[in-house]
Amino acid sequence: MCRKTVLTALAFLVALAGLGERVRVEEPWLVAYDAEGHPLWELLATEVEGTSTGWTAVEVTVRVFGADGEVAIEVHVAKLQTDPKGSRWSSAAPVEGEGADFRFYAEGVRWEGEGLRIEGLRFESGELALTAQVATWSRDGSWHLMGAVASYGEWELEFSRGVYHQDEEVLEITEGLVARGWGWRVRAEGAKIDIPTKRVTLQEVEVVEA
Repeated sequence: MCRKTVLTALAFLVALAGLGERVRVEEPWLVAYDAEGHPLWELLATEVEGTSTGWTAVEVTVRVFGADGEVAIEVHVAKLQTDPKGSRWSSAAPVEGEGADFRFYAEGVRWEGEGLRIEGLRFESGELALTAQVATWSRDGSWHLMGAVASYGEWELEFSRGVYHQDEEVLEITEGLVARGWGWRVRAEGAKIDIPTKRVTLQEVEVVEA
């Protein structure tokens, strides 16, 4: 799906790229939309510098919008790079972010398609804490997790793949699960952690150690 950005911002970026100027910015200065005109994200920065390959911004906050048009995530990074049109951006600097009832930290983040790709994720929501080698966030509020370890109550769960549904506060584990809790170590085909009901459900369990 194609994307468009605010025309005044694009003109500003082109000027920066051509001049290599460094400027101060105090208002939301770049907004991206999908083909239907729905906002994808808006970017705020205190300083922007044009380069030969795009631009670099410092002290950055990116507000990422969900499918309902509301801000779903705020991402904070010290430094961010983007292409000349502002349609793709990334940061290898430490990342902090938050949303409704959760916060996260990461080693890097980039906008990919119509979602986020996050490296080295640490995520916290209530009693749930997890890490993932790689995660992707989609505008429907789903976090697809790869190479993850989660802890909740008495349980520690290590798994290859899973999905955290941001709006429902539910973690579904779909592949490669080993769980430890209440003195047991088990393998399971999958699991579901429902934070609002405080319920942990394991599917097709094989006891490894008791």
